[in-house]
Amino acid sequence: MNKNRPQTPVQMGHLLKDQLKKEFNCSRQTVHMALNYFNNSKLAQCIRKRSKDLLIEEAEKIKI
Repeated sequence: MNKNRPQTPVQMGHLLKDQLKKEFNCSRQTVHMALNYFNNSKLAQCIRKRSKDLLIEEAEKIKI
């Protein structure tokens, strides 16, 4: 295992993954590889940053 790769991948549902795919005009595999830290390209970093933003947006929808 790559020591630089975090142990925990970014977990998100398929609807948000599809949204990332459309936003970045890339394949589902590219999104999967970025969220699982298999690569650390500029695109992968942007995908992870955007995924964090999307997950925060989803969390803020929760009413307590």
